[in-house]
Amino acid sequence: MPERPHDVLRRRSLLLAFVACAWAGCATVGEQGQALVPTRYQARTGPFIVFSNAPLAADAPALHGLHSLEADVESALGLRVASEQPAVEVYILNDRESFTHFLRFYYPELPTRRAFFLAQGSRRVVYTFQGERLEEDLRHEATHALLHVAVGDLPLWLDEGLAEYFESPDNRRGLNAEHMSRLPQDVALGWKPDLAKLESLTNVREMTTRDYRESWAWVHFLLNSAPTNKALLLSTLADLRTSPSKAVPLSKRLPAGDQIANASLLAHVEKVRTQPAASAPPAEVTTVRLQDTMPDPAKRSFFGRLRGMFGF
Repeated sequence: MPERPHDVLRRRSLLLAFVACAWAGCATVGEQGQALVPTRYQARTGPFIVFSNAPLAADAPALHGLHSLEADVESALGLRVASEQPAVEVYILNDRESFTHFLRFYYPELPTRRAFFLAQGSRRVVYTFQGERLEEDLRHEATHALLHVAVGDLPLWLDEGLAEYFESPDNRRGLNAEHMSRLPQDVALGWKPDLAKLESLTNVREMTTRDYRESWAWVHFLLNSAPTNKALLLSTLADLRTSPSKAVPLSKRLPAGDQIANASLLAHVEKVRTQPAASAPPAEVTTVRLQDTMPDPAKRSFFGRLRGMFGF
């Protein structure tokens, strides 16, 4: 019987923990020495298998958010993960402290964040923790996972723009109050949309918070303005799935010139922003996003090199 993905993870985690214990203490937290990577309980919803240290109720918001995300992506983009694909693994740690400890032990090279997605061979893995923004974080990172399975590698701006679009609860239709409130401020400071510049970005560390806002804005504009704009986005995704090396950038597909396209984008954002459904952003909005980029092996810590030795 072939090993299940979480069995492989558990076996490797135990091996790493054994070696690490001999050098710098166990990768556990709490008085009971609970493992950092939760595997005690699991729940399945669609293409996701969710692991946690405490059982999740069938109607838990986290599971509902993942279930509705699959439907939202299929409805908006016509994309669905084939049943024969390996499940997307989702690990929900107990709290922020546990998650911070996990990051420091396994991925000390990465900056602080609330959640992240990694593609490792055929495995797609999401890590996060129980917190106030769990559903939002899960939907964002799980969007990356679904797109990676259904389409493959996407241009960075489009990958992030779609994740920002679908991270909102399913009843928001891609609205992002934070981005809508900040974009007019960007314009007042002299910013202008530049899709071609967004398309030139290849490393998530190059993206500013303004780039995230613009990426979301283009996706929302394409999906919620004229039907021809949505068709352009869907045809781009289809080309990226079948012939990624030949896919024409979206900036080249827009029929209007840059000035007209930019004006249409800003007019769309303003129209959406002034609708009653658009609400004020939460007080704390800073989120660092990082996915699909493994740290440079040459820059890894001692534990990072240990992980490489044992196939992580």
